[in-house]
Amino acid sequence: MTSFEFTTPTPTSIRVVRSFDAPVDLVWRAHTEPELLKQWMTGPPDHSLPVCEIDFRVGGKARYVWKNPQFEMGMTAEFKEIVEHERIVYTELYDGWPEGASTVTTVFAAAGDQTITTVDIEYLTQDARDAAMQPGFKEGYEASYETLDKLLPQLRVGS
Repeated sequence: MTSFEFTTPTPTSIRVVRSFDAPVDLVWRAHTEPELLKQWMTGPPDHSLPVCEIDFRVGGKARYVWKNPQFEMGMTAEFKEIVEHERIVYTELYDGWPEGASTVTTVFAAAGDQTITTVDIEYLTQDARDAAMQPGFKEGYEASYETLDKLLPQLRVGS
Protein backbone atom coordinates (compact mmCIF):
# COMPACT_ATOMS: atom_id res chain seq x y z
CA MET A 1 0.00 0.00 0.00
CA THR A 2 1.44 3.35 -1.02
CA SER A 3 0.76 6.70 0.58
CA PHE A 4 1.26 10.32 -0.52
CA GLU A 5 1.54 13.33 1.77
CA PHE A 6 2.02 16.92 0.59
CA THR A 7 2.53 19.54 3.31
CA THR A 8 4.02 22.97 3.94
CA PRO A 9 5.83 22.49 7.27
CA THR A 10 7.31 26.01 7.31
CA PRO A 11 6.46 29.25 5.49
CA THR A 12 9.33 28.63 3.06
CA SER A 13 9.15 24.87 2.50
CA ILE A 14 7.23 22.04 0.90
CA ARG A 15 7.44 18.41 2.02
CA VAL A 16 6.37 15.44 -0.10
CA VAL A 17 6.36 12.00 1.53
CA ARG A 18 5.64 8.94 -0.58
CA SER A 19 5.93 5.21 0.00
CA PHE A 20 6.75 2.71 -2.76
CA ASP A 21 6.31 -1.05 -2.85
CA ALA A 22 9.95 -1.64 -3.73
CA PRO A 23 13.34 -1.87 -2.01
CA VAL A 24 15.52 1.20 -1.54
CA ASP A 25 18.06 0.18 -4.20
CA LEU A 26 15.39 0.18 -6.93
CA VAL A 27 13.80 3.46 -5.83
CA TRP A 28 17.30 4.99 -5.67
CA ARG A 29 18.07 3.83 -9.23
CA ALA A 30 14.81 5.31 -10.46
CA HIS A 31 15.78 8.67 -8.93
CA THR A 32 19.37 8.73 -10.21
CA GLU A 33 19.51 7.12 -13.68
CA PRO A 34 18.55 9.48 -16.52
CA GLU A 35 16.89 6.85 -18.70
CA LEU A 36 14.68 5.77 -15.79
CA LEU A 37 13.83 9.36 -14.78
CA LYS A 38 12.70 10.05 -18.36
CA GLN A 39 10.15 7.26 -17.96
CA TRP A 40 8.47 8.48 -14.78
CA MET A 41 9.36 12.05 -13.75
CA THR A 42 7.02 13.51 -16.34
CA GLY A 43 4.07 14.87 -14.36
CA PRO A 44 0.60 14.62 -15.91
CA PRO A 45 -0.07 12.23 -18.82
CA ASP A 46 0.45 14.81 -21.59
CA HIS A 47 3.92 15.78 -20.29
CA SER A 48 7.31 14.29 -21.15
CA LEU A 49 10.90 14.66 -19.97
CA PRO A 50 12.88 14.52 -23.23
CA VAL A 51 16.03 16.05 -21.70
CA CYS A 52 17.54 14.47 -18.60
CA GLU A 53 21.30 14.81 -18.32
CA ILE A 54 22.93 14.00 -14.98
CA ASP A 55 26.52 14.19 -13.76
CA PHE A 56 25.70 12.36 -10.53
CA ARG A 57 28.50 13.36 -8.15
CA VAL A 58 28.96 16.08 -5.54
CA GLY A 59 29.53 19.26 -7.53
CA GLY A 60 28.01 17.67 -10.63
CA LYS A 61 25.17 19.27 -12.52
CA ALA A 62 21.94 18.05 -14.05
CA ARG A 63 19.68 19.45 -16.75
CA TYR A 64 15.99 18.60 -17.10
CA VAL A 65 13.49 19.84 -19.69
CA TRP A 66 9.80 18.97 -19.48
CA LYS A 67 7.43 19.43 -22.40
CA ASN A 68 3.73 19.27 -23.12
CA PRO A 69 1.73 20.60 -26.09
CA GLN A 70 1.52 24.10 -24.55
CA PHE A 71 4.95 24.73 -23.00
CA GLU A 72 8.54 23.76 -22.31
CA MET A 73 10.08 24.10 -18.83
CA GLY A 74 13.78 23.68 -18.08
CA MET A 75 15.66 23.31 -14.80
CA THR A 76 19.32 23.09 -13.83
CA ALA A 77 20.49 21.37 -10.63
CA GLU A 78 23.78 21.08 -8.77
CA PHE A 79 24.44 18.18 -6.40
CA LYS A 80 25.63 19.23 -2.94
CA GLU A 81 25.50 15.91 -1.04
CA ILE A 82 25.05 12.28 -2.07
CA VAL A 83 24.86 9.40 0.41
CA GLU A 84 24.11 6.27 -1.63
CA HIS A 85 20.69 4.76 -0.92
CA GLU A 86 20.09 7.36 1.83
CA ARG A 87 20.08 11.00 0.76
CA ILE A 88 20.50 13.41 -2.15
CA VAL A 89 20.80 17.17 -1.64
CA TYR A 90 20.87 19.56 -4.58
CA THR A 91 19.98 23.09 -5.59
CA GLU A 92 17.55 23.62 -8.43
CA LEU A 93 16.86 26.67 -10.56
CA TYR A 94 14.11 26.77 -13.16
CA ASP A 95 14.72 28.72 -16.36
CA GLY A 96 13.39 32.25 -16.04
CA TRP A 97 12.48 31.78 -12.35
CA PRO A 98 13.10 35.13 -10.65
CA GLU A 99 12.84 33.78 -7.08
CA GLY A 100 16.32 32.19 -6.92
CA ALA A 101 17.43 28.60 -6.44
CA SER A 102 15.73 26.27 -4.00
CA THR A 103 17.41 23.45 -2.08
CA VAL A 104 15.96 19.97 -2.36
CA THR A 105 16.74 17.15 0.07
CA THR A 106 15.45 13.67 -0.74
CA VAL A 107 15.76 10.98 1.94
CA PHE A 108 15.27 7.29 1.16
CA ALA A 109 14.25 5.02 4.05
CA ALA A 110 13.51 1.30 4.09
CA ALA A 111 10.28 0.31 5.82
CA GLY A 112 9.90 -3.44 5.59
CA ASP A 113 9.33 -4.28 1.92
CA GLN A 114 8.71 -0.63 1.10
CA THR A 115 10.75 2.51 0.60
CA ILE A 116 9.64 5.86 1.92
CA THR A 117 10.96 8.96 0.22
CA THR A 118 10.79 12.33 1.94
CA VAL A 119 11.41 15.33 -0.31
CA ASP A 120 11.97 18.67 1.43
CA ILE A 121 12.11 21.72 -0.82
CA GLU A 122 13.39 24.89 0.82
CA TYR A 123 12.72 28.20 -0.93
CA LEU A 124 14.42 31.53 -0.25
CA THR A 125 11.14 33.22 0.69
CA GLN A 126 7.50 32.42 1.39
CA ASP A 127 6.55 34.26 -1.82
CA ALA A 128 8.85 31.92 -3.77
CA ARG A 129 7.30 28.85 -2.15
CA ASP A 130 3.79 30.13 -2.82
CA ALA A 131 4.65 30.90 -6.46
CA ALA A 132 6.05 27.38 -6.91
CA MET A 133 2.81 25.87 -5.63
CA GLN A 134 0.95 26.93 -8.73
CA PRO A 135 -2.01 24.80 -9.80
CA GLY A 136 -0.72 21.44 -10.95
CA PHE A 137 2.43 21.31 -8.78
CA LYS A 138 1.08 18.77 -6.28
CA GLU A 139 -0.82 16.90 -9.00
CA GLY A 140 2.37 16.65 -11.07
CA TYR A 141 4.20 15.05 -8.16
CA GLU A 142 1.35 12.59 -7.62
CA ALA A 143 1.14 11.69 -11.32
CA SER A 144 4.89 11.14 -11.57
CA TYR A 145 4.92 8.89 -8.51
CA GLU A 146 1.98 6.88 -9.87
CA THR A 147 4.00 6.33 -13.05
CA LEU A 148 6.99 5.29 -10.94
CA ASP A 149 4.76 2.74 -9.19
CA LYS A 150 4.24 1.08 -12.59
CA LEU A 151 7.95 1.19 -13.47
CA LEU A 152 9.37 -0.29 -10.25
CA PRO A 153 8.10 -3.87 -10.79
CA GLN A 154 9.83 -3.87 -14.19
CA LEU A 155 13.10 -2.88 -12.52
CA ARG A 156 12.72 -5.68 -10.01
CA VAL A 157 12.38 -8.22 -12.82
CA GLY A 158 15.31 -6.73 -14.73
CA SER A 159 17.71 -6.56 -11.79
